[in-house]
Amino acid sequence: MPQKRTNLLLTLIILASALYGAYRAHEKTSIPLLPQVFDTKVDHFTFDELPLDTISEGITRRWFHGEMGQMAYFYLEPGAHIPWHSHPNEQITYILEGKVKIKTIEDGKEVYKTVSAGEVIIFPENVPHEFWAIERTVDLDVHVPVRQDWLSDELPDYLKASK
Repeated sequence: MPQKRTNLLLTLIILASALYGAYRAHEKTSIPLLPQVFDTKVDHFTFDELPLDTISEGITRRWFHGEMGQMAYFYLEPGAHIPWHSHPNEQITYILEGKVKIKTIEDGKEVYKTVSAGEVIIFPENVPHEFWAIERTVDLDVHVPVRQDWLSDELPDYLKASK
């Protein structure tokens, strides 16, 4: 039970950090007055009731977006592979369960990292990366701003090539 509470707390901290970063990046000149705040729409739903998208055999996801950021759970079976790609969004990845091997670029060189349950990796915008599931993995990704390439019914090309 304490591990689940820790995971939930970390998830909330990551989400709050991402949303705060998005707010700062698109900061308005002033904080809205209370009557304006009450005119806003607040979304509320159950994550597990969102559609489960099948990316490829061994890779599924549930995701949603707000105006400035998005969250996605990826469910990866052992051996699942998300190919080399980059995007103009910061990506915060929190491994909730399992373990992945990641290839990315640091200081102009390809590097490999193993990221296990309870660990976080942050990819700045436009930094290429690739994932291989070593174990059955549940991965929470937060993207800021919203991934425009995810908004159509068509999968992005790199996800079409997933195995």
